[in-house]
Amino acid sequence: MNTLDLLSLKVKEVMSTDLITVKEDDIVKDVNNIFDRENIHHILVVDDDMKFKGIISKSDILLMMDWGTKLNLPASLRKNTFLLTSNLAKDVMETNVIKVGPDDFIRKCVQVFRENYFRALPVVDDNDFLIGIITTYDLMILAYTETPMLHT
Repeated sequence: MNTLDLLSLKVKEVMSTDLITVKEDDIVKDVNNIFDRENIHHILVVDDDMKFKGIISKSDILLMMDWGTKLNLPASLRKNTFLLTSNLAKDVMETNVIKVGPDDFIRKCVQVFRENYFRALPVVDDNDFLIGIITTYDLMILAYTETPMLHT
């Protein structure tokens, strides 16, 4: 596929639908454990009906942690334990998020990624119910795979 063909694909053909989500009242320690276990960089926050509420990136968690974490300082580890167990997902999630729809074109995602500092876009329907996520990683796989696996 050439670049114009790739940019003309719809989000629903490329997005990931195997989603890992958390609720607003989940403890940040549990969210951090998911990041570590699943080796992912973004977790979507939803309500009980899967309505999108926000997004948490691994960077959000790392920024919250003490600077001495990388040195394994005992005081830093105690502080991190406190921070991770005393905050909820809703305390650290980003709620002012650009979202895309399944019928938007990849061109729109590329434009949003180029103009902003984030690397993931929630895919929601007209009522803000979460149906997928598209990341810069998804777009790299799409661009650099000879025959991309598209969802139809």
